[in-house]
Amino acid sequence: MTFKYDYSYLRGWIKQKFGNNRKYAKFLGIGCTALYDRLAGKTPFRQNEIDATAQYGNLAADDVMRLFFTKQIRKTV
Repeated sequence: MTFKYDYSYLRGWIKQKFGNNRKYAKFLGIGCTALYDRLAGKTPFRQNEIDATAQYGNLAADDVMRLFFTKQIRKTV
């Protein structure tokens, strides 16, 4: 069973810290398309990208969990 992750917290953090996705992608050393694929859940974030983000933001483990590992809740009607 695979989980989909909700990156809404990460999107807000990127906007707050970097201003836009392009600058964050450059910081990670990846292209914008690769970042969009990660944020869309098509490609997982790599460990070094998570580590770099945590170090840049001086993030605690709970913050890292919130940004990268919040599970998407499936809506039922």
